[in-house]
Amino acid sequence: MQVLYLWDCQQKADRELAAQAVADGSDDGTIREESVAMATSIWDFHISADEWTNRLAPHWPVARQAAVDRAILRLAIWEITHTTTPPKVVIDEAIELAKEFSTENSPGFINGVLDAILKEHRELTAPKPIEG
Repeated sequence: MQVLYLWDCQQKADRELAAQAVADGSDDGTIREESVAMATSIWDFHISADEWTNRLAPHWPVARQAAVDRAILRLAIWEITHTTTPPKVVIDEAIELAKEFSTENSPGFINGVLDAILKEHRELTAPKPIEG
Protein backbone atom coordinates (compact mmCIF):
# COMPACT_ATOMS: atom_id res chain seq x y z
CA MET A 1 0.00 0.00 0.00
CA GLN A 2 2.84 2.40 0.82
CA VAL A 3 4.49 1.88 -2.55
CA LEU A 4 1.19 2.42 -4.36
CA TYR A 5 0.63 5.61 -2.37
CA LEU A 6 4.12 6.90 -3.27
CA TRP A 7 3.67 6.06 -6.94
CA ASP A 8 0.27 7.74 -6.96
CA CYS A 9 1.86 10.91 -5.56
CA GLN A 10 4.58 10.71 -8.23
CA GLN A 11 2.15 9.60 -10.96
CA LYS A 12 4.65 6.97 -12.07
CA ALA A 13 6.13 3.66 -10.98
CA ASP A 14 9.59 4.36 -9.64
CA ARG A 15 11.34 1.10 -8.67
CA GLU A 16 14.11 2.93 -6.80
CA LEU A 17 11.56 4.77 -4.65
CA ALA A 18 9.74 1.48 -4.09
CA ALA A 19 12.94 -0.24 -3.01
CA GLN A 20 13.54 2.52 -0.48
CA ALA A 21 9.98 2.23 0.82
CA VAL A 22 10.14 -1.53 1.38
CA ALA A 23 13.67 -1.51 2.83
CA ASP A 24 12.38 -0.91 6.35
CA GLY A 25 9.61 -3.49 6.01
CA SER A 26 11.72 -6.63 6.00
CA ASP A 27 15.31 -7.81 6.22
CA ASP A 28 14.47 -10.55 3.70
CA GLY A 29 15.53 -9.49 0.22
CA THR A 30 13.15 -11.95 -1.43
CA ILE A 31 10.17 -10.48 0.40
CA ARG A 32 11.24 -6.96 -0.57
CA GLU A 33 11.60 -7.97 -4.23
CA GLU A 34 8.23 -9.74 -4.22
CA SER A 35 6.62 -6.67 -2.65
CA VAL A 36 7.95 -4.40 -5.39
CA ALA A 37 6.93 -6.91 -8.07
CA MET A 38 3.41 -7.07 -6.65
CA ALA A 39 3.20 -3.27 -6.46
CA THR A 40 4.36 -3.08 -10.08
CA SER A 41 1.64 -5.50 -11.18
CA ILE A 42 -0.97 -3.52 -9.26
CA TRP A 43 0.27 -0.24 -10.73
CA ASP A 44 0.07 -1.73 -14.23
CA PHE A 45 -3.57 -2.58 -13.43
CA HIS A 46 -4.48 0.68 -11.67
CA ILE A 47 -6.16 2.37 -14.64
CA SER A 48 -8.57 -0.56 -15.00
CA ALA A 49 -9.19 -0.57 -11.25
CA ASP A 50 -9.84 3.18 -11.29
CA GLU A 51 -12.28 2.87 -14.20
CA TRP A 52 -14.15 0.15 -12.33
CA THR A 53 -14.27 2.25 -9.17
CA ASN A 54 -15.43 5.34 -11.06
CA ARG A 55 -18.23 3.38 -12.67
CA LEU A 56 -19.45 1.79 -9.43
CA ALA A 57 -18.96 4.86 -7.21
CA PRO A 58 -19.76 7.79 -9.52
CA HIS A 59 -20.34 10.20 -6.62
CA TRP A 60 -16.79 9.53 -5.34
CA PRO A 61 -14.62 9.30 -8.45
CA VAL A 62 -10.97 8.42 -8.03
CA ALA A 63 -9.93 12.08 -8.38
CA ARG A 64 -11.98 12.97 -5.27
CA GLN A 65 -10.78 10.07 -3.13
CA ALA A 66 -8.12 10.30 -0.49
CA ALA A 67 -4.81 9.00 -1.86
CA VAL A 68 -4.70 6.31 0.83
CA ASP A 69 -8.17 5.11 -0.19
CA ARG A 70 -7.07 4.91 -3.82
CA ALA A 71 -4.07 2.80 -2.83
CA ILE A 72 -6.20 0.49 -0.70
CA LEU A 73 -8.83 0.07 -3.42
CA ARG A 74 -6.26 -0.59 -6.14
CA LEU A 75 -4.55 -3.19 -3.99
CA ALA A 76 -7.79 -4.92 -3.03
CA ILE A 77 -9.29 -4.90 -6.53
CA TRP A 78 -6.09 -6.38 -7.93
CA GLU A 79 -6.04 -9.03 -5.22
CA ILE A 80 -9.70 -9.96 -5.80
CA THR A 81 -9.15 -10.29 -9.55
CA HIS A 82 -5.60 -11.68 -9.72
CA THR A 83 -5.10 -13.99 -6.74
CA THR A 84 -6.74 -16.93 -4.99
CA THR A 85 -7.01 -15.07 -1.69
CA PRO A 86 -10.63 -15.41 -0.51
CA PRO A 87 -12.40 -12.16 -1.44
CA LYS A 88 -13.90 -11.70 2.02
CA VAL A 89 -10.38 -11.82 3.49
CA VAL A 90 -9.25 -9.18 0.97
CA ILE A 91 -12.19 -6.93 1.86
CA ASP A 92 -11.66 -7.37 5.61
CA GLU A 93 -7.97 -6.50 5.27
CA ALA A 94 -8.78 -3.45 3.13
CA ILE A 95 -11.23 -2.24 5.76
CA GLU A 96 -8.60 -2.70 8.48
CA LEU A 97 -6.07 -0.71 6.45
CA ALA A 98 -8.64 2.06 6.01
CA LYS A 99 -9.37 2.09 9.74
CA GLU A 100 -5.69 2.42 10.57
CA PHE A 101 -4.46 4.77 7.86
CA SER A 102 -7.37 6.78 6.45
CA THR A 103 -10.40 8.81 7.49
CA GLU A 104 -13.28 7.71 9.69
CA ASN A 105 -15.55 7.44 6.63
CA SER A 106 -13.08 5.41 4.61
CA PRO A 107 -13.83 1.90 5.97
CA GLY A 108 -17.50 2.15 4.97
CA PHE A 109 -16.64 3.59 1.58
CA ILE A 110 -14.01 0.92 0.90
CA ASN A 111 -16.42 -1.82 2.01
CA GLY A 112 -19.20 -0.56 -0.25
CA VAL A 113 -17.02 -0.22 -3.33
CA LEU A 114 -15.33 -3.61 -2.85
CA ASP A 115 -18.65 -5.38 -2.21
CA ALA A 116 -19.99 -3.98 -5.49
CA ILE A 117 -16.82 -4.96 -7.34
CA LEU A 118 -16.87 -8.46 -5.87
CA LYS A 119 -20.51 -8.95 -6.88
CA GLU A 120 -19.81 -7.81 -10.44
CA HIS A 121 -16.59 -9.82 -10.66
CA ARG A 122 -18.45 -12.97 -9.59
CA GLU A 123 -21.13 -12.35 -12.20
CA LEU A 124 -18.53 -11.84 -14.91
CA THR A 125 -16.47 -14.91 -13.99
CA ALA A 126 -19.26 -17.34 -13.11
CA PRO A 127 -19.38 -20.43 -15.31
CA LYS A 128 -21.93 -20.04 -18.07
CA PRO A 129 -24.48 -22.82 -18.49
CA ILE A 130 -24.03 -24.92 -21.59
CA GLU A 131 -26.93 -24.51 -23.94
CA GLY A 132 -27.96 -27.05 -26.25
